Amino acid sequence: MIGKLYAVGVGPGDPKLLTLKAVETIKNADCIACPKSKGEPGIAYKIAQGAVDEIASKELLLLDFPMREDDIKEFHEKAAKQIMEYLARGMSVAFLTLGDPQFYSTFYYVADIIKDSGYDYEIINGITSFSAASAGLKLPLSLGDAAVMITSGEYCEFDGTLVILKVGKNLKEIKEKVSASGRNAFLVENCGMENERIFYDLKSIPDEAGYFSVLIVK
Repeated sequence: MIGKLYAVGVGPGDPKLLTLKAVETIKNADCIACPKSKGEPGIAYKIAQGAVDEIASKELLLLDFPMREDDIKEFHEKAAKQIMEYLARGMSVAFLTLGDPQFYSTFYYVADIIKDSGYDYEIINGITSFSAASAGLKLPLSLGDAAVMITSGEYCEFDGTLVILKVGKNLKEIKEKVSASGRNAFLVENCGMENERIFYDLKSIPDEAGYFSVLIVK
């Protein structure tokens, strides 16, 4: 009998935002796989740790995904191989991802390799950063038939709500474009985390923000 892989979205930062299904999957998993940071479990693990006490007793698989823009295919292949070693032994593996696995997650690079090798996987959706950010702002993303566009670090002219993820390094340039368009913007940095910051208008938004920042343009 072979094991099964689960991609578990742990939400944007607050452990209380893990879904019941995410908690159940982590509790039942034989092994927890997650990206590492400086040799330690990354943010996704620490979020899950705040919601699932049982995670401490699980076997832990730390995966290396360097934060760089060039080809890291070799790291995806290595991670897939490591996970499949557990699956081949009949163990279930919960791969933890920030937010939702469907949005800019490393999981799918690994999952495609694993699927091609004959193993099955399941997606456990998590609350997205932009949903949590809009809730913190008490700002609806869309009403009626209004459209929503989601981009990654890029401003686009759009007649609707524009959500920009990974906005940090381009924030000053994006602010200038928003200002020129005559629209307003809202920023949530480190949504749901202890160092969360919320900015309710374009003028108050700083020129620089961290990697985990969401800009909503209305």
